[in-house]
Amino acid sequence: MFRSLLFAIAFTFASQAIAEPQIMSAPDAASAVDAGEMILIDIRTPGEWSDTGVASGAIALTMHSPEFGRKITELLAAQQDKTIGLICATGGRTEYVVSLLAENGYENVIDVSEGMMGNGRGPGWIARGMPLVTAAAAQEAYEDLVQER
Repeated sequence: MFRSLLFAIAFTFASQAIAEPQIMSAPDAASAVDAGEMILIDIRTPGEWSDTGVASGAIALTMHSPEFGRKITELLAAQQDKTIGLICATGGRTEYVVSLLAENGYENVIDVSEGMMGNGRGPGWIARGMPLVTAAAAQEAYEDLVQER
């Protein structure tokens, strides 16, 4: 179901140029969020959000929801002037989603590839001691961003 929703995005923006996925570190992503240049989206599961918290400044929007395709499309449309960063646990899910979106014309989507838990690209948001918020706080931010349009 998730794949079909993302492929629906492809048809909506098929005329846009294909862009290569970009990668950013957790500290650089935090700086971009603080400067108001980036919207950071945590695409992990609600259980993961509850277990670890969510990166401060991020919104919680799970890729596992049947609403994900619609919601990320709304967010990308509402925040066209900002870069969108995606973060997950270790970078696998974000790499997949960022690549799929880039193939379908979304140029301002960045993979915060070290994720929350870290990998070979970096220790991760949590190990770096970067600030966290609750899942509830991170989920509330979505509606505000979409309504800014």
